Amino acid sequence: MTPRGRVLALALATLPALGATFVAALEGGYLAPVAAGSLGCVLGLAWVLFRPRPSALAPFAEAAERVAHGERGVRVALDYTDDPEARRLVTAFNGMTEALAVAEKRSRRAERLAAWRDIARQMAHEIKNPLTPIRLAVESLRKVRGRDPALFEEMFDEETAIVLEEVERLRRLLDAFSQFARMPRPRPEPVDVAELLRHVADLHRASGATVRCEPAAELPALRADRDQLTQVLINLVGNAVFAAEERASQDPSRGPAWVRVAAEYPGERTLRITVEDNGGGIDESVMPRLYEPYVTTRQGRGGTGLGLAIAYRIVTEHQGSMAVDTGPSGTRFTLELPLAGPVLTLGDSTLG
Repeated sequence: MTPRGRVLALALATLPALGATFVAALEGGYLAPVAAGSLGCVLGLAWVLFRPRPSALAPFAEAAERVAHGERGVRVALDYTDDPEARRLVTAFNGMTEALAVAEKRSRRAERLAAWRDIARQMAHEIKNPLTPIRLAVESLRKVRGRDPALFEEMFDEETAIVLEEVERLRRLLDAFSQFARMPRPRPEPVDVAELLRHVADLHRASGATVRCEPAAELPALRADRDQLTQVLINLVGNAVFAAEERASQDPSRGPAWVRVAAEYPGERTLRITVEDNGGGIDESVMPRLYEPYVTTRQGRGGTGLGLAIAYRIVTEHQGSMAVDTGPSGTRFTLELPLAGPVLTLGDSTLG
């Protein structure tokens, strides 16, 4: 056997072990360091096998690029070659990508169940908060009614106002929860991001903050669910306006409130959107749980604690990322979204 033949024989003999390592890594939750490494080894074997025939590498290169951009269940056609060694390699590659798709689906299901448990606990806590003042108000009225009718009349408007205020708070909580729970899958379409940013900025022109819209001159079209992306930006810009106005009212010496909304194309088939304000920043104690449901920086001031959780969920379902940089001089949210848009597969569903 020639040296190249021995290398190929050894390489092909490792495929079952690599496949087993890949699946075990997925099931054990070690996708990044181990499973991806196993898949990389298969691609390395493809390079060893097909280096004398660069054109034969093309299907593997294309498939690997699709996997790298988040697509799952990618397959290389088995009939593109009659080489038995190559066919074994194709089978191994296809088996790994199929295992990746199945494991990620299981992982998403487990994450949804865990998320629902957390949300149920938090929802119960949030409902208890308004129920306490409602109960106290009703008890106060019942105690006074028989003993002092004059005092009862005096207290009635004040105590019932508390009840109505807390009932309205409950309504907002339940409306936001319903929206969070029933959010549909993204329906991607070409979106003019510059036009969308101008639209969202115009919605906040009447606020007390100056909203600057600064998209780059030439932006590629983004495939996204326009309504969901609009919801994300309205939430981020609304929060930014609130923070900037609050800081301006508390410390006018720092100048007027402003919010900046921008977009640029840094390359790598990714669009970057930033929402920046000159508010007072986000409290450090909130940061580790910022995207969790019912975590809010506007407690008692109209916040439900679901706006950022919904925004974060929309961005991640678009295979994007959301980062935040905050401090005493303001906060900047950065969204990075793939131009190709969300990858939708059969069986994808919203939380629930």
